[in-house]
Amino acid sequence: MSMIRSDWMFSEADQEFYRQNGYRTYDHFLTDEALACCQREIDVMLSELQPGRDPADIISPHCIKRWIWDLANEPCILDAMESQIGANIVLWSTHMLCKPPGSGIEIPWHQDAPYWNVGGPLPAGLWIAFDAMDEDNGAMVVLPGWHRKGTLPIDAREDALFDQMIAPQALPPDVDSATCQYRMPAGGAGLHDTMLPHYSTPNQSRRWRRVLVLRYMSAEGDMGEKMYEDYRDGSPMPREYFLVRGDDVLQRGLPRAPGSFR
Repeated sequence: MSMIRSDWMFSEADQEFYRQNGYRTYDHFLTDEALACCQREIDVMLSELQPGRDPADIISPHCIKRWIWDLANEPCILDAMESQIGANIVLWSTHMLCKPPGSGIEIPWHQDAPYWNVGGPLPAGLWIAFDAMDEDNGAMVVLPGWHRKGTLPIDAREDALFDQMIAPQALPPDVDSATCQYRMPAGGAGLHDTMLPHYSTPNQSRRWRRVLVLRYMSAEGDMGEKMYEDYRDGSPMPREYFLVRGDDVLQRGLPRAPGSFR
């Protein structure tokens, strides 16, 4: 049974809005049953978290948790990605970003793609909310239309996680009035361009902010190496690229699933 509502689709109107603005949000994405199941599974994941590890640092959980792998392979999600980059689709990253009540760090203005050593056609990232999201618990803020500005100049920043940020002078002078604050109920989702400037604040509420981001790319793109850590014990996890639809056009030997799921 699908975890995605039967009435959800990335329609032609949605695609046009996305092309113009660089994002598209949905209040209703997951089914009620899927949302409840995912919330239970996330509780298990947080109970497994290595002591001292930031709950926003759960990277590549699709290689560990079957439910995340299944969610990332939902046909309607892959249809949305195919409409942007074609039929040969690779899942290259998943990231669980959890901000506990009254905590989390400020993520400054940035664009995603310049931080990555992947290239080629990149579709929208899919941001799935497992809690109600708004400005109080640190939901994302985006700058509509600015995905078409190219790579923006950056300034150095003294921070272990984000040591760079978009230079303030590169942003519009009325940046606060030009932004869009993500607000959605639990079970909602947002698609955003990999070059769309965005930021988020700490969670200032008494509620959790639990989000999963799914990232895809064309099978023809550049696939750089990266080492992550297993969120449960810190053991090394090399980045893996999985062919989730279409053909391995460059004959790289791309697997179609993690070894434990085959």
